[in-house]
Amino acid sequence: MKTPLRDALVALAALAMKKPFRYATLTVAALFGAALLAAVLGLLLPRRHVAATSAVIDRPVGEVWLAISDMESQAAWRSDLKGVKRLPDHAGHPVWMQKTDMGDWPLEVVEVSPPVWLVAAVADSSQGFGGTWTYELMPLHGGTRITITERGFIDSPFYRFLAWFVFGLHASQETFLHDLGRHFGESVKPMKQV
Repeated sequence: MKTPLRDALVALAALAMKKPFRYATLTVAALFGAALLAAVLGLLLPRRHVAATSAVIDRPVGEVWLAISDMESQAAWRSDLKGVKRLPDHAGHPVWMQKTDMGDWPLEVVEVSPPVWLVAAVADSSQGFGGTWTYELMPLHGGTRITITERGFIDSPFYRFLAWFVFGLHASQETFLHDLGRHFGESVKPMKQV
């Protein structure tokens, strides 16, 4: 049986339900729209990129070389690295599995010229990204200037957008150089080169 009070309560309940539902719908639509916009903008960005960052460490080249070339011990001083595991060689090159909060990926050391040059490549690009990190060490007034150059690619337009505008292409290099400085008891100031 319909009564004016029951009709009023039903109408009031319907109004109360509309506002939260509207907010939830708007929130979901805004998040979807932002993701779609990021993917569209990512399509406009180049798939390949180059980023280089340098820092000066107040240690001789030999000491800095030992820290960067000893992949297994890096987990002890790198804040982004949770563990390292040696994998079988690939084409005569050593391969290391790096375990991080962002995932695990194998790195193959493809070029070495102690104590001034090391190139590591992502050994499995099936996750949609890859490339190389080149470490260049140069003696500098009793210290060492280290430059890390990343030559990479990102397949996903959405992740490409995030790498360029949210995380930054230099972020991993800056973290590595800060951690390397702390490993030697120093505070370093990474400088973007490219």
